[in-house]
Amino acid sequence: MQTIAGGAISAPRLRIGPALGRWPGIAALATGVLLAAAIAGPDASWDLRNYHLYNGYAWLNGRSGADLDPAQMQTFLCPLLDIAYVLVLQAFNHTPRLLAAILAVPQAIAAVLALVLARRMLPPWQAYAAALIGVTGAAGLPTIGTAMSEMAPAACILGAALLLVRGDATEPSEQACLAAGLLAGLAVGLKLTFAPYALGLMAMTAIAPGWRVRRLLWLAVGALVGAGLCDGFWWWSLWQRFDDPVFPFFNDLFRSPWGEAGRMADLRFMPRSVVQALFYPLFWAFTPQTLVSELPMRDPRIALGWIALLAIAVQAVRRHCWPSRGVVMLSAFWAVAYVAWETCFSIMRYLATMELLTGVLIMTALWPLLRRLTSEWQRACSAALVPLLIAVTVYPDWGRALPGGPAVAVELPSMPPDSLVVLLDPSPMAYLAAFAPRGVRFVGANNNLVHPGDGNLLARQVEAAIRTYPGPLWGLEMPGESPGIADATLRAYGLRRAAGCAPVRSNLDGDGIVACPLRRLGPATPGAAAR
Repeated sequence: MQTIAGGAISAPRLRIGPALGRWPGIAALATGVLLAAAIAGPDASWDLRNYHLYNGYAWLNGRSGADLDPAQMQTFLCPLLDIAYVLVLQAFNHTPRLLAAILAVPQAIAAVLALVLARRMLPPWQAYAAALIGVTGAAGLPTIGTAMSEMAPAACILGAALLLVRGDATEPSEQACLAAGLLAGLAVGLKLTFAPYALGLMAMTAIAPGWRVRRLLWLAVGALVGAGLCDGFWWWSLWQRFDDPVFPFFNDLFRSPWGEAGRMADLRFMPRSVVQALFYPLFWAFTPQTLVSELPMRDPRIALGWIALLAIAVQAVRRHCWPSRGVVMLSAFWAVAYVAWETCFSIMRYLATMELLTGVLIMTALWPLLRRLTSEWQRACSAALVPLLIAVTVYPDWGRALPGGPAVAVELPSMPPDSLVVLLDPSPMAYLAAFAPRGVRFVGANNNLVHPGDGNLLARQVEAAIRTYPGPLWGLEMPGESPGIADATLRAYGLRRAAGCAPVRSNLDGDGIVACPLRRLGPATPGAAAR
């Protein structure tokens, strides 16, 4: 039970050993995550088909210079996690449930770290309920066992938080801040969209016991070193090739002639008004929405997290029941990371790390009420909250393949090994490169990065490759997903379909891709393509 000491809420004295020591609960949580992934089946998401499989395969097989943006702008994202995915896929493609369970290992680690963090602030039953609330959220759970790369960097961020939030409420050492910074840097290196969490860790460090400027400096140094170790090779290769270490992003700063001037950003999910920005989580808490996701979803966890933060603050002010330092640090991390997330992205999937911690805030806010009950009722109420939240959550379906056969099964029409394959629309088709003859090149001709008629060097290189290629030309299109765009692309490059079109057999997209041999018509008119 929590005790009141000197007017402050004092969490149970939990040493690191006891926090880690309840192995049956920890093992059950991790095993549950792995089993859920195995039951869900293999990944067939848009991201997998567009770039996760292609980027890992391309790096392992030296295709980066041969192909031209087949995975659209995502072609140029750091491939480390995708390399790991492809290696695991090669080993376990014919055991799809085992493959999904192995891919869920980072999610299991992140869940366990969230549980350990909860145990440093809450009694055991409330801590387990908090972990389950976070693990079952709409941002993270639908990606379980997939190539979507949120959970490996999420585990790094949670590990950094554990280094800063000490179980005995003492101030973190400078060595701990350096190690936390290294983990934060690794997370950002693996995925740049984790930068808001690095800001959250800075806020957490700033209000840790025993304020020290040196701790912030060590955190920043660690973050720079971690990001450089993880992603430095990739940034250098992009700089060498495009004069932009994060190409095609931030081209308003780097002015690379290979991309369009200006900052490339996905603004579809940003708040539409000041009111919406202030109360954004409430807009998807009660009604299924596509405000922060490509697919309809509903989840009250983030809204409840904010309500919990307000409740904790009100309790502290009105009753002089100050929360423990760990709760204050976690609250600062959560609030700063959320504000940075909404300012930069407002994409629900990128909230998966914060979502894992929502249960800690919710259970902390409820504890003043729960502690008035008997221990049996405390457990019952804590346990009941988990299925209640699951019941009201609407989860986006990112796509799964049937688990009966291989995780990825593809059969391309026969094409000569010296063919140039032109991706005619922005549908996710780059993954097919892994199943084509080794000498076949893939070129993205009209997508979210390159459009016919663009004046940058990459678009010109694409046009030149299509115009001058001496070998056989093939086109890939997905008319069900991108109707009409392939026709506009063919007109723009002076091409037409020849006889012999055939569907691509694939268990990832229901045989929706069509492959056609192409013939030249005459002079191209790039401006005719639809964007």
